[in-house]
Amino acid sequence: MSAHAGSATDDGKPVLLLGATDYADVFMDAFETVPGVRLAGCVQNLDPAADSREILGRPVYWAGSIEDLRQSHDLICILGTTKRRAWIVEMADRGFEFATLVHPSSTVSQRSVLGPGVSVDAGTVIAGFSRIGDHVRIGRRVAIGHHTGIGHYSTVHPGAVICGHCSIGEQVTIGAGAVILDRVAIGDGAFVAAGALVTKDVPSRALVAGHPGQVIRPNYGPR
Repeated sequence: MSAHAGSATDDGKPVLLLGATDYADVFMDAFETVPGVRLAGCVQNLDPAADSREILGRPVYWAGSIEDLRQSHDLICILGTTKRRAWIVEMADRGFEFATLVHPSSTVSQRSVLGPGVSVDAGTVIAGFSRIGDHVRIGRRVAIGHHTGIGHYSTVHPGAVICGHCSIGEQVTIGAGAVILDRVAIGDGAFVAAGALVTKDVPSRALVAGHPGQVIRPNYGPR
């Protein structure tokens, strides 16, 4: 299922967050008052004994104990690590569907498309004719230019700027405040450090940092 800008996937189902880290309450705080969005709790897969906790008054479930919620609830993964892919694939294979959430303070062109599982935090702008892949996490006050593509499972941290006609691969991390200039391609699994200025293409899985950005470590990205 894909969603166009400015909208959230709204099939009437409450949403469970994959992830019960400290960021879960921040995510809930941002999205709990969005019309049409019902956040029903969190799911964790680290400790079966920890599912008696609550986060902002909502239950935390063990991932192996929610089969009876498969038809009644959607999921969205809030983890920042691009290694979240394995857990998302597991839950999809178990028959769960995923919501797409856009904070109402963000602006997304009606001619751009967001994949399932995408979350767009407050104050972000996504220009026209862009395509955001499945399960991409976009932080606060990000700017994404026109005709830009971002691959599945990538993470764009707060304040990043991605200019027009850029191609961002899968499982890429764009650090806070980084700037990607027009028509730059970022390979799968690459990591752009916070504050970097990227002026030329980046190889897959490379770590780029600096101003202008330089590859400072190859073979750095997710395994």
